[in-house]
Amino acid sequence: MAQARTQPSAPPVLEGREAPWPCWIDVDLDAIEANVRGLRAWIGPRVRLFAVVKAHAYGLGSEQVAKTVLAAGADGLAVARVREGIRLRRYGVRAPILLLTAFAPSEALALARHGLTPTVTLPEQVPLLIEAAQQVGVRLPVHVKVDTGLHRYGAGRDEALALALAVARSPHLRLEGFYTHFATADALDLTFAREQLATFRAACDELARQGVRPPVLHAANSAGTLALPEAHADLVRVGLAVYGYRATQAVPTPFPLQPAVTLWARIARLLDLPAGCTVGYGRTYRTTRPMRAALLTIGYADGLPGSHYRGGYVLLHGQRADLIGRISMDQCVVDITHCPQTRVGDCAVVLGQQGDDLIALDEFAERSGSIPHEALTSLGARVPRLYWRGGQVVASASLAAEERVDGDL
Repeated sequence: MAQARTQPSAPPVLEGREAPWPCWIDVDLDAIEANVRGLRAWIGPRVRLFAVVKAHAYGLGSEQVAKTVLAAGADGLAVARVREGIRLRRYGVRAPILLLTAFAPSEALALARHGLTPTVTLPEQVPLLIEAAQQVGVRLPVHVKVDTGLHRYGAGRDEALALALAVARSPHLRLEGFYTHFATADALDLTFAREQLATFRAACDELARQGVRPPVLHAANSAGTLALPEAHADLVRVGLAVYGYRATQAVPTPFPLQPAVTLWARIARLLDLPAGCTVGYGRTYRTTRPMRAALLTIGYADGLPGSHYRGGYVLLHGQRADLIGRISMDQCVVDITHCPQTRVGDCAVVLGQQGDDLIALDEFAERSGSIPHEALTSLGARVPRLYWRGGQVVASASLAAEERVDGDL
């Protein structure tokens, strides 16, 4: 994994005071901008870049991320839900927004009104979009997705060709794109990914023989963008790499990725534990020696998986502090016997870099049998996100609809 840039090893001070939250996420907008610029240089000027900001921009907050990636050179955005696209429009985003997954019949009119670009995989979707386009008075751009082996959202080859022709022939729709999605572009063996790409190109050739040439052909996700330059086509759809991460160690990094996330938690209590003392629910952990411990105000509701009590740790004063006992919904306990300088109010890094040590996202995810995408999107909605640019906090947000407290940013 590419190394993160140096992160603060002490609690950040905001406007002369320490951050007031039990736990919070620092989002480095400079890192996101650098990743977009690196991707732009990698794919070249003729390939468009759509940043995938579904699921609240992978849990980081879609408003600030969308503004940052577009300012850094992204040509458009991609989402998975109609409401995600509408939210971005209400934020003031005017760039193209591609809807990657299915829409309900009742959502067709809304997506047309808000200028979203739907992906079509079923014949019955075409008349719905035609009717919506007529009501809004627009010629609606549409992408058709062909399934080349992922067997998820996508039409079989013959169905996709028929759909593309139907869209192209409609005076109310415009066949803007034709695409597919890789199943194994993050694997060490790229044989199947290349087979998918060949299948996709054959389908594109067949469309061309029938006189239909969509202006935008695309296949590459983050892994495909980094590992398969031959798959760049007209557009790449990049999610995880925008945030500074890769899906697996097999994915190459042709330029340095800069991780954008640091997850912090504050110490609320210090404990002196005798030998033979149990910690946490179920009494699953028993001390074998006298121990100094600290209570951290973060739990599984905040994105620290409960499975991390087996071998997990945090970074405190640049050192590793092991998690002990089961992780609770809002709290956990760590061994700080080797950190005698620790005080109530100190902060630990749960994910990210502190000093010379790093808890990388892939390591964090693997400990719970997960993947980086899931780990990011599982960060708790109630955890405040602080957006940093140029060493300063420029915005803050929570994904949960919580009441603000006097003095909050």
